[in-house]
Amino acid sequence: MSSDIQKLQQQIALLQRKLSREQLARTAAEDMLNNYSRDAYLANQNLRRALSETRAIYHQLLSQLPDSEADTFKQSAKLSSDSIAMVDRMTLLSQLAAGIAHEINNPIGFIKSNCEIQEYMLKDVFDAWDELKDELKKGGTSAAKLPADMELKYLLRDVREMLSDMQKSSLEGANRIAEIVSSLQIFSSPVTVERNWEDVDDLLEFGLEEIIRRIPANVSLNFDASDSRSQVLVNRKQIRQVLEAVVENSIDACVSGGTISIAVADLPGAVKVFIKDNGEGIKPEHMPLIFTPFFTTRPPGSGTGLGLSVAQALMESHNGWIDIQSDTGSGTTVTLNFPLQ
Repeated sequence: MSSDIQKLQQQIALLQRKLSREQLARTAAEDMLNNYSRDAYLANQNLRRALSETRAIYHQLLSQLPDSEADTFKQSAKLSSDSIAMVDRMTLLSQLAAGIAHEINNPIGFIKSNCEIQEYMLKDVFDAWDELKDELKKGGTSAAKLPADMELKYLLRDVREMLSDMQKSSLEGANRIAEIVSSLQIFSSPVTVERNWEDVDDLLEFGLEEIIRRIPANVSLNFDASDSRSQVLVNRKQIRQVLEAVVENSIDACVSGGTISIAVADLPGAVKVFIKDNGEGIKPEHMPLIFTPFFTTRPPGSGTGLGLSVAQALMESHNGWIDIQSDTGSGTTVTLNFPLQ
């Protein structure tokens, strides 16, 4: 029996070394792919931002024209605006592709490894069961000793614990993939979605009603109805997604407690929504990466790193954009810019 145990231990050690080599190789390849994707994204980011700001200036100039002339310009720009929206979406999708491969391949890798190890473990369980039946038929061994002998020979206690751990990690990996796919659903929806004119205060109340329930007790959120009479042409569900992504980041920044304040300002040609927190702030070296898909400072498994990149894409689809200013240790102010149509 000792030789059988030694053989099993050798098989387990070989499997562990094999998994370790595969993990190191996969990590190196993924790091190379991720760095390439990030550099490509950063090279494109300034162009995307410039395009959004140009659109804002365009709508500001339109607001200064008589209605009849402005309508003429809007009608002639409608087709080109839809085409630009499609190009924007395809550009971001191409930038996301490498990051998606990295983020999804990682959980798929350990789910696959778990399945391979489970195959060996289940074989041991069934072998133990077959041997137990044979011994009982022979009647040559004390029935009372058989369970302990089988458990020792096939390391069944270890098998039980490892199967439980692998099931848990596999479920976590599957949930992470589902979360990533859910975050990316916005890019599979039609370019043109239903939009309506919304009062800014009503829009913010709608957008915050879900996230408010998830704010911890040591963080307060201040939002008083503004004097804004402006209306914005938006899809309110998409703007809710933007608000939730921004406020979730503010909550994470206030790890030791804090305050999140929301204010609205009407400006010529635009409405600005300011979301300010007094949390930890963003490190200067992280500022160029905040809209990079899959970039996150959260612990592994705590987020996809898609929140702000999706939020920026949604704002750009509304001809708007996001500004972020932050001081390490003092807090962060996120500005949502909505050009008036």
